[in-house]
Amino acid sequence: GRPLNVKYFDAQFYVCRQFMVTIPAVIGAGAETSFCASLLKPNETLVMTVTLRSLQQNVTLMEETSSQEFHTCIKFMAPLVQDEVRMLEVEVRGATFYSKEVRKVMIRAYQPSTFVQTDKPIYLPGQTVNFRVVSLDSKLRPVNRLVSDSASNRVGQWLQKESNGTILQLSYSLNSEAREGTYNVIVSIGDEKIFHNFKVEKYVLPRFEVKVEAPGEVSIGHEDIKVEVCAKYTYGQPVPGNVKIEMHRPLSRYYTRNYVATTDNSDGVPEITAPSYMEIKQVESAGTLQNEAGCATFLIMMSTFTKLDQKSFNTEKRLDISYVIGKVFFMDTPKIYNKGSDVEGKVNNSVY
Repeated sequence: GRPLNVKYFDAQFYVCRQFMVTIPAVIGAGAETSFCASLLKPNETLVMTVTLRSLQQNVTLMEETSSQEFHTCIKFMAPLVQDEVRMLEVEVRGATFYSKEVRKVMIRAYQPSTFVQTDKPIYLPGQTVNFRVVSLDSKLRPVNRLVSDSASNRVGQWLQKESNGTILQLSYSLNSEAREGTYNVIVSIGDEKIFHNFKVEKYVLPRFEVKVEAPGEVSIGHEDIKVEVCAKYTYGQPVPGNVKIEMHRPLSRYYTRNYVATTDNSDGVPEITAPSYMEIKQVESAGTLQNEAGCATFLIMMSTFTKLDQKSFNTEKRLDISYVIGKVFFMDTPKIYNKGSDVEGKVNNSVY
């Protein structure tokens, strides 16, 4: 039957009952690429020829004669041209069968994507600037690399450095009297230049403060205690990092007059572990509904500080304090006596 042309994403497929050829619809100029060809259920000896044609030249990429099914993939170098459309011709010829299909293939010249990265954005005079260069082209090419200072004076240069398919790492030691300002790392690839800047200045590490927001008093009826910790630089930006919070409930020791001392517990007072809580959280780098940037919120269960170890039991008894230091009272006196008669009895004195 007549071949069916199916286009799928960036590849073109030529399919019929007898053969199939696949090749990328866009090929990088000068890059190694490949195509795959299959001969399906031949009923005679067939010759498959794949040719890349242009007005200037024709290049035969494959010529295969077979009476058996086969599937093969062939690599070839794309011509080094600027953006150009060429024709891919697939011809299958036999004694009783002939088919030829021609499709367009785009050959595009890609510019390499090159990136430059330094190990720090700011350096002190006298420090070493470590930087690396990586190109994302399929073939990493030698480039000229130079460093310029803030006054556009060249202070370092590297010529024809090859990355050999990996990341190119270089370094430059700044002079101890290096001028403060912005410096540029310039990567040159042909007529293209890639810039990356860093600063040289006498700086001090940024300072930050930590604030803790917690209620001064909480009811034992609450289920939890909310504590918020915020860390921010003095210029207002959040500080990245982790926050460690610890909360302790101190306990007082009450002694009784009567206790039993043992060799394990010399004072006789039972040891009770003070309730405590510890948790580590990462601060929010960006604000959320619960926290603003640079803050972390902790919810501590109230039961953590209300449930003590059952090593002691409490009981109470009420007593009054009296200011009487002694008493005097009469004993053996008559209940009835006559007026003018003598009364006899005893006096008892009690002192506490």
